[in-house]
Amino acid sequence: MTHTSLLRQGDPPPDGVGALRRFALGPGASREEVVAWDPPHHLGYVVRRGLPVRHYRADVHLDADTDTDTGTGTGTGTIVTWRCAVEPLIPGTGAALAFVLERMVRGFARRVCRYGDTTTPDGP
Repeated sequence: MTHTSLLRQGDPPPDGVGALRRFALGPGASREEVVAWDPPHHLGYVVRRGLPVRHYRADVHLDADTDTDTGTGTGTGTIVTWRCAVEPLIPGTGAALAFVLERMVRGFARRVCRYGDTTTPDGP
């Protein structure tokens, strides 16, 4: 991303449900609307414009790094699950679109994790 901006605040402000965000990458940009907000565990959003798709809905879940059988874990990490459903605008481009979106999401997730490693619970 080369530039991000908040176009409309959500409820609760600033990033809650209804928030409209713009993400620019070079000359292109997308607009995303927050449709689910349960910090710090869940963010759901839909792309309103800027990608060659009819529908794009993503949900990002953050969960403590614990063993599902015992409920215990290291407590030193977070499991990030980022899922999206998308319908290509151009028929026959689904595989290419999936490849590009997967690379983008992996890159975003890596950068978010790196940033998280530099912060404390009270902030950067």
